[in-house]
Amino acid sequence: MTDTVHLHFAHANGFPAGSYRRLLQELPDNIQVWALDKFGHNPAFPVARDWLNQARELWHYLDQHTQQPVFLVGHSFGAVVSYLAASERPERCRGLIMLDPPLVTGLTRHVFKLFQRTPLIDKVTPAGKASVRNTQWAPDTDLVEYFAGKGLFQGMEPACIADYVSSATTHLGDKQTLTFDHQVEAELFRTVPTNLPRHYGRYKGPGVVITGELTEVCKPALINPFIKGNGFEHRVFAGGGHMFPLQQPDNVAELLQYYINRWSQASTAQ
Repeated sequence: MTDTVHLHFAHANGFPAGSYRRLLQELPDNIQVWALDKFGHNPAFPVARDWLNQARELWHYLDQHTQQPVFLVGHSFGAVVSYLAASERPERCRGLIMLDPPLVTGLTRHVFKLFQRTPLIDKVTPAGKASVRNTQWAPDTDLVEYFAGKGLFQGMEPACIADYVSSATTHLGDKQTLTFDHQVEAELFRTVPTNLPRHYGRYKGPGVVITGELTEVCKPALINPFIKGNGFEHRVFAGGGHMFPLQQPDNVAELLQYYINRWSQASTAQ
């Protein structure tokens, strides 16, 4: 009988956990998946600089569901939050898988610190677009078709777009309405961590940073200091952009299984 493995999946900013249904349903039955639906919406953990409140929000959620050590997996924003969570409570983390994280390192982090004190942060991050995005649509609007035409959704499986629509919108009155607060989304973009080096080495377990081959977010100059500072593995996901977990969910699920199995066997052998 295969032992149960506990895993938490942290979503990208603006994409509730249900957006990843296709990916997560491909994981084997022995993997118990936990996933906080929407970060930043709990008033007990308001969005604050460097996302530490969201790392604590992750553990608050997990502590209510399991006391077992967990594999922490996250995409984009969720990858960085998972890293911060692993750094905060390394004894609870069996392994860390970061999918195309927005890492602000090196000299870039000092520039971002300056931008965060000015309205320019809305220009250099997607915060400006998020703060003014459309949040309501007519009841007969085909939202899958609507979002499929947006640049961020290019290359995504239609089923993944449909999962996003079902998890991020609802019918409210005579409108279809976004349920992921767009101002929370904007504030998360504005508060991207610029102090990552202070966390280097606090989590000493296995970790991997998987970046999309075609990503415009994870550049080598930003990734390399982070990988070196933490001793993590780096892997490039062939043919994928920043949103590759929703572009190729089956292949990503296989990759998650590979690392979970590898690290589980290594810990058993010790």
